Amino acid sequence: KPESYQWDIPMGDIYPRNSVRKTSRLGSMPNPSEYIRLVNSSVSQGDIQVSYVEVSGPVYDQWPPEAHKRIFFKSGNTDQEPVYAREILADFMTRAWRRKVTTADVEQKLRLFHRMRKSCDSFEEAIVEVLSTVLSSPEFLYLVRDSGKPGKPAQLSEYELATRLSMFLWCSVPDKKLLDLAGQGSLSRPGTLAGEVRRMLADPRSERFSKHFVRQWLDMQLLDFLKPGRELRPLLKEAMQEEPIELFQEMLLRNESVLNFIHADYTMANERLAGHYGLTKVSGNHFRRVSLDPAHQRGGLLTQAGLLAMNSSGEDSNPLKRGIWLLESLLNDPPPPPPPAVPEIDLTDPEIAKMTLKERIEDHRNHPACMSCHVKIDPWGIAFENFDALGRWRDKVKGKPVDATSRLFNNEPLHGMDGLKRFLLKNRQDQFVQALVHKLAVYALGRPLTFADRAGLEEITARVRQQGDGLGTLIKEVAGSELFRTK
Repeated sequence: KPESYQWDIPMGDIYPRNSVRKTSRLGSMPNPSEYIRLVNSSVSQGDIQVSYVEVSGPVYDQWPPEAHKRIFFKSGNTDQEPVYAREILADFMTRAWRRKVTTADVEQKLRLFHRMRKSCDSFEEAIVEVLSTVLSSPEFLYLVRDSGKPGKPAQLSEYELATRLSMFLWCSVPDKKLLDLAGQGSLSRPGTLAGEVRRMLADPRSERFSKHFVRQWLDMQLLDFLKPGRELRPLLKEAMQEEPIELFQEMLLRNESVLNFIHADYTMANERLAGHYGLTKVSGNHFRRVSLDPAHQRGGLLTQAGLLAMNSSGEDSNPLKRGIWLLESLLNDPPPPPPPAVPEIDLTDPEIAKMTLKERIEDHRNHPACMSCHVKIDPWGIAFENFDALGRWRDKVKGKPVDATSRLFNNEPLHGMDGLKRFLLKNRQDQFVQALVHKLAVYALGRPLTFADRAGLEEITARVRQQGDGLGTLIKEVAGSELFRTK
């Protein structure tokens, strides 16, 4: 039976023309990626017969679009181009440059508008050309601040505080409310600032913060370079990349303890990832909270498949990489760099080839040149040995039982992943929370921290610990700290 089908497809400008920039491709062919192709396949149960194809566009949900109305807003001066242009420029420049613009700033752009207007067909076209110069200015592209007097940190101005807060939580420029509060001089008041942090975290734009911070914190670009293969399908890799971000967002919305990053009785999964973990009754592509029991051997960041896979050798686990990642990302205690001329493990030696991975590492550690570094790294990494190169649980490797037990340099035993989690929760809570405060402060301030910042970090850590270690609490304390509000 004949049917009509409709697709809404985003397409680029096939014939862009601009009278100012003198660009024209009239008559040129569209990009090959924008062709519509109709192909017979086995799914159709026979040949497709096409009666006609109709292409119409552009299609807008409303006209003018919301983005257009944010620039060309309603005004009583729309019939007076110079006056209306001044209003648009002052409003746009304030938002783009994240500060109150001066009369001289606006006059400079207004003079440019008058020159451009002569060669443009419409008022809107001339305005767009001027706004492009606003966006190409260093005022928009860079966050520039006066560092204040040497040895004495200066307070951020109200507009600088609005910018830092919006870049921190939204990865974008301040909205109208932030700029209005900055203009009133009230944003820096503790109650107002705390209220804005709550409002911004409740906004969907805060998902950008979760995505970008988690990727930087956990060094997840390593996972980007992991090539899909027969076992690591593209959709599984995509789910692995999303899992840590979904966990962070879930904990943030519920203000759960940051210690859940070490261990939690649930995970965030979709159907593809749940199948990888052996979890049942999870269907669909969307992530949701899935309860775990101890038999699943999961919970927290340490057992997430993507983080384990990116710290493997590709074919097998890699205790060295996993140990270093744990120390650097979660405990902020990176090991010293390896000394020069370190001997490599000789896999051509038949005796070494017979050894398990743990036995090879222990043999390698017996070399005097290697012991000083490996004694601080290997025990942490060996605790991950029950997880293979793709983060799947295993009890045996090549017929031999997995031995994930180890001893730290202080002779403290670690009995596999369960023992590692218990040790961290019992002995390293303060270190983990302070490490997360450090990572978050670096992200929020957009600069490396120095020794002078240490007291501020310890103060934030103490307040977070006193209030139950909530992730939302941690973010609120960082945003309200003296460290955040000074240059």
